[in-house]
Amino acid sequence: MAAILIQCGLAASQDARFDSEASAIQQKHESTHSSDPLITCSSCYGDILDLYKARYLTSPPADLLKDSSPSPQAEWFTSAPSFLEKLADLIEQAKQYQIHPRLIDEHVKQQKERWYADNLTTLRLKSMVKEEDRAAISENLERFNAGSAPIEELMTAVSASLKRLKGNESPPIDDLPGRLLAATSHAERTEVLKEAFFVTPSQLTEGSRSGEVPEAHAKYYNMLSQDNASMEQVKDAILSDYQKLSSAQDEIKKVEARLAELRRGQAAYELEKAKKAAKKKRLAEQQKSVVSDELSNLPPCSVCQHSVNPTNFRVCTVCALLVGYDLEGAKKTVYCGFDCLHEGYRNHLKTHSCSSGSTCVHARTDSSRRQMLNNHASHDDDINMTDPLPTPGDLRFCRECVDNLKKPTAWCSPACVRANYAQHHEQVHGGDRMDINGQLQDIDLDSHHYTISLADAVKVWEARNGGVRLEE
Repeated sequence: MAAILIQCGLAASQDARFDSEASAIQQKHESTHSSDPLITCSSCYGDILDLYKARYLTSPPADLLKDSSPSPQAEWFTSAPSFLEKLADLIEQAKQYQIHPRLIDEHVKQQKERWYADNLTTLRLKSMVKEEDRAAISENLERFNAGSAPIEELMTAVSASLKRLKGNESPPIDDLPGRLLAATSHAERTEVLKEAFFVTPSQLTEGSRSGEVPEAHAKYYNMLSQDNASMEQVKDAILSDYQKLSSAQDEIKKVEARLAELRRGQAAYELEKAKKAAKKKRLAEQQKSVVSDELSNLPPCSVCQHSVNPTNFRVCTVCALLVGYDLEGAKKTVYCGFDCLHEGYRNHLKTHSCSSGSTCVHARTDSSRRQMLNNHASHDDDINMTDPLPTPGDLRFCRECVDNLKKPTAWCSPACVRANYAQHHEQVHGGDRMDINGQLQDIDLDSHHYTISLADAVKVWEARNGGVRLEE
C-alpha cells in the first residue's frame, strides 16, 4: 500500500511540474509568436514534445511493488515497457504531424487509469477500506473495467472510505503521498505510516492514550518498525488474520446453530416423553377401572375353594369370554395359582362340550382311541389320523347366537362347524336359506360372518377391558 501511495504522490508532483513547464512554453509562444496556434510553431511545438520525452522516457526504470524502499525517481510507468514503447512511437508521429498531440495525453491517461485499477485489485486495497464501502468500490471498479464509468468515481470512493476508516482527527490522508515522498529514510517513512494508520486518534480510547499504538495494532506496527517488513507484507498479515477470524466466527455460528437445533430437539423429545407418560398413566387408570368392574366379585378357586388374590390369579379363558358376552348360564371359573390350574383345568374343559353333541366329528372317548392304537400296534404301517383331536384354540362360536340370542353355542373345531352348522341354522335361526337337499345356499362356513373364533373373541374381550391380556 505504501508503494501505491508513494507512486500516486510522485505522479501528482511530477504532473504538476510538467503542467507548469508546459504552461511556461505556452506563455513564451504567445509572447513571441502572437496568437498563432502553438502546433504551427515548430520550435515551441518541438519543446512541448521534448517535455513529454523528459517526463516519461528519461526516468530510470524500477518496480516499486517489489522494492520496500522505492527511489523517489521511480514512477508508476517505469515498469511498463510496452506503454513507453508506444508512447515514444506516438511522440515521433506527432513530431511528423501524422497524429494530433492530444492522442499522447489520451494514451498516458488510459495507462495511468489502468495502472490504478490493476493495483487496486492486485494489492487488494479494496479489502483495506471500510467494510460497508467494499460493495460500492467493487461496483465502481467493475463499471470502470467495463468502460461505463470514469476513473474519478472509483478514486473518489476509495479516498472517501480511507478517510472514514482512519477518522476525521487523524492526519489528512490526502497529504500522505506527499509526506511519504518527503521522508528520506525508512525510519521517517515508518513514522509517517504510524501516524496515518496505527496510532490512536486525538480522542481517547479505552486502553490507549492519544498518539499511542493500540495493543490490537502493535503486532503489525512492530512488523513495520522492527522487522523491516514492507507495508504490503503488513497488509497481507492483517488480511490473513482477518480471514482466520472470520472463518472461526463462521464455525462458532455453525456450532451455536447446531446447539440450538439440539436444544429444540431435546425439548421436543421431553415434551413427547411427557405426553406418552401422561397417556400411559391415563390408560392405566382406565384399565384399572375397567378390570375392577369386569373382574370384581371373584368366586373362590374352583379346585381348592380358597379366596383368590385379585392381582394374581388364573382364569378359564372360555368362561371369561362367556361372562364378558353376558351369555346364558355363564359364570366365572378362576384358579388361585398354577398348581390348581394344572390340577383342575383339564377336567373343567369337559364342561365346554361341543354343541353338536353326539354328531360331533370328534366325539370319541379316550378308551376307544386307545383301542384303535392297540389294534394297530402289531402293524408296521403308520396310523392315519385324518381328523386329529381339536385344541381349545379350534373353538368356534355361533356369532348370531352370541350377539343376538346370548346363547353359548360353540363347536369344537372348524370341521365340526362344516358338518353341523346347517342343521343348527335350520333348527335355531330358520331355514330360509336351505336348498331342497337341506344344505345352506351360498354360505362360506370358513368365513367369520357366521362364526367367531376363540382368538377373535379374546381380542374383543381385551379391547373391552382396556388392553388386559387374556390367554387363549
